[in-house]
Amino acid sequence: MSEQEHATRLLQALADPTRLRLVAALLEQPACVEELAERLGLAAPTISHHLGKLDQAGLLNRRREQYYTVCEARPGPLQRTLRELVDLATGQPAAEQARLEQHRQRILGAFFADGRLRQLPAQRKKRQVVLAALAADFEPGREYAEDEVNAIIGARHDDYCTVRRELVDDGLLQRGKAAGPGLRYRLAGDVNVPRLPAPGTGAGASAARPERTRTMENEATVTPKTDRQRRKEWIELYKQARKTAGVYCIRNTVTGRVLLGSSVNLHGPFNRHRTELRLGSHRCPALQADWNRLGEDAFAFEVLDAVPAELAGLERDEALRQLEKKWLAAHQPLADRCYNTSEKIRVRQF
Repeated sequence: MSEQEHATRLLQALADPTRLRLVAALLEQPACVEELAERLGLAAPTISHHLGKLDQAGLLNRRREQYYTVCEARPGPLQRTLRELVDLATGQPAAEQARLEQHRQRILGAFFADGRLRQLPAQRKKRQVVLAALAADFEPGREYAEDEVNAIIGARHDDYCTVRRELVDDGLLQRGKAAGPGLRYRLAGDVNVPRLPAPGTGAGASAARPERTRTMENEATVTPKTDRQRRKEWIELYKQARKTAGVYCIRNTVTGRVLLGSSVNLHGPFNRHRTELRLGSHRCPALQADWNRLGEDAFAFEVLDAVPAELAGLERDEALRQLEKKWLAAHQPLADRCYNTSEKIRVRQF
């Protein structure tokens, strides 16, 4: 569906009093059909009919919760102004092109600092913008060895393995075997976006560093307004971070002993564990003792296995349970190979 057709369908979907009431109700809180019928005083089939129209216009997200399908309003389409929608519906390509470029620059500004990627967005459309910007570092028609690809991506982001896989999965890089050893990569086509500035060379280099690496003198010179903007930026990055379920470990690289963990959101536990260990307050005394004795550099934080991103809800939870069983079985007996003293690794009992 073209942007013009999508805008026309969205305007048609909202040109109905009942559907407007539904959108208003869903903006307050997500709900299932039965709840909406009770709140609006309408029959359930009527609610289902109008929800279908809103869904076709791209205004809804649906998710399963036990026996019910919960609907929630998608904020993105509703953030467009009436003028933008009218320009799209009437075929104003220049206005739309300018809007898209402005939107692209906002995304790049939120997720890059001085040419370095802070983290990949969770939303697919934003992630595609970021990946296209990263793909612009590669020359069309040229083949790259895997270590070359890693070096190019690594200049932008430390987790080059994840970014490389995303570029391949999104069809921006092609991967295949060559006559020599190893894999070869090349751009799948022309990437019609400007290349980002070289990382670490601009005046904004200090902005790319994590907050904890700043000196007290630098913090003292930040104005309250700039500080608020920075906090808002990091909150937005946290919300957009891809939430992946899986099994992870903290590995003592000297002894090989590990702390197994499991989470429905892998980007959270590492920060929590690292903070507790640095403060000397970790709830696993044996791990804390080794950390104090050997130092932070002796420990690696690793993702062992991840649930496929397309799974959600009960399917995700069941897949995560199977991964837990797999990695617990691989580390038996726990007392010899793990810091864990319990198999309940998701609730972090030690």
